[in-house]
Amino acid sequence: MLQPHRKTVRPQPDDTPAQPEVTFMPRQTELSSPVIDSVTADDPVPQSMTKSGKKRFNHLALQGVRWLFPIIFLTLVAYSLSRTGWRNILHSLPTNPVFYALEAILFVILPFSEKIIFTRLIRSGTKIPAMIFFRKRILNNSFLEYSGESYFYLWAKTHISITKTRLFHLVKDSAVLSGAAGFVVVFSAVVLLLFTHNTVYNTVKSYLTWKTAALIALPIVPVIVLVAGGRLATGLSRREMSLTFFVHLSRSSLTFVLEMLALFVSGAVADLALCFNLVTLRLLITRIPLLPGKDLLFLGVGFGAAKVLAVSQAALAATLVVMATIQQILDCLLIGIPWLIAHYWFRHKHPAAPAP
Repeated sequence: MLQPHRKTVRPQPDDTPAQPEVTFMPRQTELSSPVIDSVTADDPVPQSMTKSGKKRFNHLALQGVRWLFPIIFLTLVAYSLSRTGWRNILHSLPTNPVFYALEAILFVILPFSEKIIFTRLIRSGTKIPAMIFFRKRILNNSFLEYSGESYFYLWAKTHISITKTRLFHLVKDSAVLSGAAGFVVVFSAVVLLLFTHNTVYNTVKSYLTWKTAALIALPIVPVIVLVAGGRLATGLSRREMSLTFFVHLSRSSLTFVLEMLALFVSGAVADLALCFNLVTLRLLITRIPLLPGKDLLFLGVGFGAAKVLAVSQAALAATLVVMATIQQILDCLLIGIPWLIAHYWFRHKHPAAPAP
């Protein structure tokens, strides 16, 4: 019986290249391009570019608004100074060295008070340089409010061994307690001002309503939430909150007294009561949230107040200009410019490392 012929299949050598498998999809006539597929015919602009353009526009608009108000205030201040006389103002600059010594103390009191607070709260072996808190103040004063807190959070997250949750609560709760301490100082000064000036008291009494009182007491609400919420609202213990609030309250009270003394020793205002009134007015303006150019606004208000006070307009204008600008000048010369130089130098040497 004949056996069927069997074809022997020999194994392919190892160096034989494998043939690629080609799969044909139904009705596939041409290859599709990923660039063409990402943009539909009725939407010629990618959605991501549209969102990026909107974000850029919003950023530019925010920057424009942030610079618009200081420019307006600066123009009004320059106009008021020109009417007073630049030569008179230059000749009326404070010459008492005690005035500049007090301004130097005011320059360092906030950063060092925050260094004390965060050193005690973080309890880490890593020492926090005081320069970090000077930078934090520059960001809060020259850019957006609470941008300094964001900077400190990012810096501490990189350089300090601490959990993100704990660090977030420390930064948040310190800012809330600082606002509450400042509110206590401003409220106490306003109450004292009302009870020592009958005209102001009668005016405020006639216009004060329960809605206005609720708006004034609004900064107390976050503190009530912290105290009543306990561990659900804060990462601090009652002792830590008390210590933080006490340091902020002491710093705010000392700042108020030093500003009043600096205005008095400058020679522009010879009455301590008037110095108290002007510093209280300045604190009221600085408590307005999200208002750029607060110092410039106070300068304009101070020039207007000089017209009704029995003081030299040139001397008061020169003193207020120095008090409003000396902090920014010191921040720029001693902190801001060296910070920028160190930042770009570090980026040039270590492009992949986090900024200092």
